[in-house]
Amino acid sequence: MGLLEVKNLRFKYADKELFNDVEFRVFEHDHIVIVGDNGAGKSTFMNLICKNLIPDKGEVVWLPNTTFGYLDQHLKVKTDVTINEYLSEVFLPLIEKEKKMNQYYDMLATCKEYEYDKYLNYANAIQEELEKSNFYAMNSTLGNMTNGLGITGFGLDTKLKELSGGQREKVYLAKLLLQNPDVLLMDEPTNFLDQAQIEWLKNYLNGYNKSFVVISHDEDFIRSIAKTVYNLSNNVMTRYNMDYDHYLIEKEVRDDNYLKAYNKQQEYIKRTEEFINKNIVRATTTKRAQSRRKLLDRLERIEKPKNHEPMHIKFPYSGQLGQEVLVLNDLTVGYNNKTVLEHLNFLLGQNQKVVILGHNGVGKSTILKTILDVIKPISGSYKWNPSGVINYFKQEEEYKPNETPISYLRYFYHQKTDQELRSILATVGLKGDIVTKPMTTLSGGEQTKVRLALMTMKKSNILVFDEPTNHLDMASKAELYEAISLFQGSVLLVTHEDDFYDGLVDLELNFK
Repeated sequence: MGLLEVKNLRFKYADKELFNDVEFRVFEHDHIVIVGDNGAGKSTFMNLICKNLIPDKGEVVWLPNTTFGYLDQHLKVKTDVTINEYLSEVFLPLIEKEKKMNQYYDMLATCKEYEYDKYLNYANAIQEELEKSNFYAMNSTLGNMTNGLGITGFGLDTKLKELSGGQREKVYLAKLLLQNPDVLLMDEPTNFLDQAQIEWLKNYLNGYNKSFVVISHDEDFIRSIAKTVYNLSNNVMTRYNMDYDHYLIEKEVRDDNYLKAYNKQQEYIKRTEEFINKNIVRATTTKRAQSRRKLLDRLERIEKPKNHEPMHIKFPYSGQLGQEVLVLNDLTVGYNNKTVLEHLNFLLGQNQKVVILGHNGVGKSTILKTILDVIKPISGSYKWNPSGVINYFKQEEEYKPNETPISYLRYFYHQKTDQELRSILATVGLKGDIVTKPMTTLSGGEQTKVRLALMTMKKSNILVFDEPTNHLDMASKAELYEAISLFQGSVLLVTHEDDFYDGLVDLELNFK
């Protein structure tokens, strides 16, 4: 038996069947990635194997004494503790053992002679256990983790509640890695990491001598870490015991064979139904028709191939500006009078597309929030062209309880009917019941698509994006890329994905 066995799994969310007798296994040293379109059910599946949800049918069986740790897209933890306190919780059991060991050593000085060997053996046993657990490398392990993920710069005495959502995600990831479980379970771990931190995580996972299961839409990241790929499509999980590039080739062959099998079965069903309808009322042929009907009733139907729901998005253009769209004059930005970036001088030109790069925490989002009047500049100035109309996609969004895609859009456009809003959401691939579900229950990719739909409702001549590709599947990223490339106005883009901005922008601003 593997570390994890999933058998005949079925699960329905609302009225949508997500899994059809899914089989899934994790063996020792498996390095697995799960891929599939937004909304296919990847995060739901992860919650099922973590026992956060109960399947409608089937089994999720962990090998006894197997430890696993889960990093999901919407993790909630206590925040009134410092980073150092939160991360050090991992070592508390070992710290308590060290205290006990020291007590035994102290007892050697006062114990009776016949008790000496007993306490010494107790102390030595604990010390061996601590050494086996690398307890004495705790500080270097913690330092390596916080440096590699860019956490040290936040200040380890900072409370979690004082961090941004992205900064907290890094701390959560660090704690998960420090726990060193038998199986790491991670949902979109790179969303808030810059390129240097993603490289660090790649190296860490490639050297991980246990097992992991990762959901990600970052193709370069997947390509670097995957030794086994599970594809979730048509409600079925298919295991590919190969790296990502070979998986892409094999999947194309399997998809083609699946489509041929589906079409062949549909032809058989059509011919059989025509025979039944033609012969069921004839006395001489009714038994044959009834026999065919029984065969058809027992037939295991092949699911219709579920193709990617494309995003047909277009950002409406409101008209040209002058040559100077945005001017920064000796601008210094930061929070609470704490400087993040200073003496910025820059001109965004007409129809120019610019990407802002740099490691996390360098101030990319701070620049955007400053020039969009979300926070005040520390010094210097910025000036937009007075004819500029800005359309802004911010990195993080919070949703009201029970807010749906339709009600989210209606907040901004009160006069739109349900049908009009449904049509707009359909352009980003969101159709049917999903548009009336709470936003908090949608996948990260589906939430992003709702926010992109909102942007398509506004005419503008300036687009500002802060990490728009987080959570989007590969096909949706390509569609967003195309929409931005066709936009006639100016664009400011913050992203950590090289593949996304390559060939899209005219200028790179890289802050070290």
